[in-house]
Amino acid sequence: MRGLSLKRAGLGLCALAVFSSVTAAGWNHRAIPAFARKYRTSCTTCHTAAPKLNVLGEAFRLNGYRFPENDALLRSDEPVALGSDEWKDLWPRAIWPGEIPGDVPIALRIVNDFQLTREADAEASSSFRFPEEVYVLAGTTLGDNLSAFMETEWTRKDGLEVLQAKVEFQNIIPGLPDRLLNVWVGLQNLYLFTFADRQIDRAGRQNFLWQEYRVSDLALRNPVADDSLRSTNTFQLRRTQPAVEVNGLLAGRLYYGVGLAQGAASTTQDDNDRKDVYYKLRYKFGGLGLDGRYAAGGKPVLGGGGQLLDHTLIVEHFGYIGAQPVDGDAEDSHRSFGVSARAIVGPLDAGVGYVWGSNDNPWGAATSGRVDFSSLFARTEYMFFPWFIGSVKFDDLDVDLPTTIRQAGFTEGRMDRTRLTPGVIFLVRQNVRAVVELELFTQDAASKESMQRKPNNLWVRLDVSF
Repeated sequence: MRGLSLKRAGLGLCALAVFSSVTAAGWNHRAIPAFARKYRTSCTTCHTAAPKLNVLGEAFRLNGYRFPENDALLRSDEPVALGSDEWKDLWPRAIWPGEIPGDVPIALRIVNDFQLTREADAEASSSFRFPEEVYVLAGTTLGDNLSAFMETEWTRKDGLEVLQAKVEFQNIIPGLPDRLLNVWVGLQNLYLFTFADRQIDRAGRQNFLWQEYRVSDLALRNPVADDSLRSTNTFQLRRTQPAVEVNGLLAGRLYYGVGLAQGAASTTQDDNDRKDVYYKLRYKFGGLGLDGRYAAGGKPVLGGGGQLLDHTLIVEHFGYIGAQPVDGDAEDSHRSFGVSARAIVGPLDAGVGYVWGSNDNPWGAATSGRVDFSSLFARTEYMFFPWFIGSVKFDDLDVDLPTTIRQAGFTEGRMDRTRLTPGVIFLVRQNVRAVVELELFTQDAASKESMQRKPNNLWVRLDVSF
């Protein structure tokens, strides 16, 4: 790794902590304690506060759970060879040799939550959720150009389910530049944005509003006829999906990805005869490149306690186009696009983004009209100490209904919200994270419409992985 010594990069990924909400999305590509055992290193090698990756951790993720250079020198476990190297010379008359990990590549994560809520129509109430989520995760390399990842989750709400199970094929066409063409196959997180992604870049607990948005949550009511209207399209951008994705790096700083996804909302079984399409682009200016290398003359920036910092600007864009079946044997075509910019200057990490989208026919044969949504969101985090991070998030969600719906008498039902979320993150240990976040709604159209209080919350989370 140019400019980054092996001693400074005592490399590995560790700890896990990830997404906050009960999502059918998971820890795709994230560091887990299995990698800490594999590379015999600390969590802060690749994390600021797990699951939040530092620049080296992101390079590790993009390289299929390998460090960009000298992986063999850093590995402490001894993999089990599935054939000798001489078999490579006999290919295609022999099977290309591979390997499996010498240690069982499994990690566990236990998440306990405490929630204090001021109910809309009652006094404040509190709830212990011990545990709220339990995960079993596995991740490993399978030789030079193969990797695998699996995640299962148990929650009080949904029970046990598989969130991710995928395989990566790296450098699939010999002769092309390294890292230019890779393929991920399986049930996976699409990582449309890495900025503030709940599995890569978010140290706090709460998702942004656009990540939670579903057109099915828009509950409309006609007070005169005492009638209600609700879409059956429960699609969310944040969910994991069965997908085939081609991705790669250009010049070490431009990342691209394009894929075909199942498009199913809450299930992995396809519910129509078409696949969704998505793409994503990212470019990183300055600092450590996405390939794990510094430009000539560059060098690592080490903060207090050995934390690896950076000085960089990252810009991203994604697009998602798909369709979901809805009532009346109809289909709701939908599309979403997003842009973001994120600056990292030493201990300061700040970014802003904008996501917009539309649903052409969310109610099917019952009625017609397009629903548009847009969301402005921002986040600032500052590392006061290696074990203490302050965070402030802002986001605003606007949902616009067609005039035909209001003219049809459905005058009640709005989703517009504006929220401020301050919080702090403590690393009790490198693999034990405590999070406190206060959720304050400055605008909540639904509660205002019903003349109730805003649904403000205080969240406390204890997250342990091993």
